[in-house]
Amino acid sequence: MRYDIAIIGNDEAAIEMACIASGAGQRAAMALPEQRHSSWIVEHALRRLVTELSVDDTPARRSLLRRNGTPRLLQRLLAQAINAETTEAIELLERLGVDVLPGESRFVNRNSFAVTSGTSCKRTIVNATNIVIGTGVRRAAVHRPLGLLPFRRAESFLEGRSLPESLIVLGGEDFGAGFASFLNLFGVHTSLLAHENRDSDLLELAEDAGVQIVYHPSELGLTGDGPVSPDEQQIVDCRRTLGFTEHLGLPAIGIEPDEHGQLWCAANLETWCSGVFGIGSVVGFSADAADHPTIQAERVLNRIQHRIRRPHFLRSRLGA
Repeated sequence: MRYDIAIIGNDEAAIEMACIASGAGQRAAMALPEQRHSSWIVEHALRRLVTELSVDDTPARRSLLRRNGTPRLLQRLLAQAINAETTEAIELLERLGVDVLPGESRFVNRNSFAVTSGTSCKRTIVNATNIVIGTGVRRAAVHRPLGLLPFRRAESFLEGRSLPESLIVLGGEDFGAGFASFLNLFGVHTSLLAHENRDSDLLELAEDAGVQIVYHPSELGLTGDGPVSPDEQQIVDCRRTLGFTEHLGLPAIGIEPDEHGQLWCAANLETWCSGVFGIGSVVGFSADAADHPTIQAERVLNRIQHRIRRPHFLRSRLGA
């Protein structure tokens, strides 16, 4: 089956795009990644976890969490929360008539991409007149000068044998606040360096969870050009934003992301490849990048519906 619009990704704007496209009568499909989770969906999972764990916040429960908290347990809880968020999104999309394909996507040409499922090892080719990339971003550490140890990744704290006694989280906006809150509930004394004057419900949850929040105007705090004290092995840096695009095979359709893996798009969020759009946080440069996801989705749909089609003889000549 050929679709009018196919969306790749699990970012907020990607899901919004699928909902709006279906509501407008477009035949829509959505490829949801199984392994690469945008920071947005992880933020929602962390919000769910922190809220649920804080509901019955008694001294006895707090002591139980601190006594039983291990990296393996936290990893399992986070995976379950991400799975719950994904399941809810799939149920919503299927109710709206969107075909959902779980798996990792890779472009074949500008009108088709392959979706490979890790669970069934099945490969499906999706053909669409228009394709929207909404794979989102992930949080990473800022590069440090040669000779200085790099700060740790957030994931590394869920892979060891035991949780650290204390932790400093640098930036990361809602992801950083959610991660700091999550670890703090399990007895890790956590400090968060956040951008000042930024409204966020996850920052409020972090404060309620006991996270020590330090506000800094540029979210820099610890600079990358000097030694860090006390133990820099207990510092997780979430200040760098990287787009999830390296696995999509974009060079096959003539698209080259910027140095952060994010997309360059025109004012209507269309990439340099006609019929392929970017949406949400994966867009690094566009006049519409700062708009709300709903407004972005409406702009993309408006562009698709009002595109002036090439004459048939010209399409045939270009395709030859």
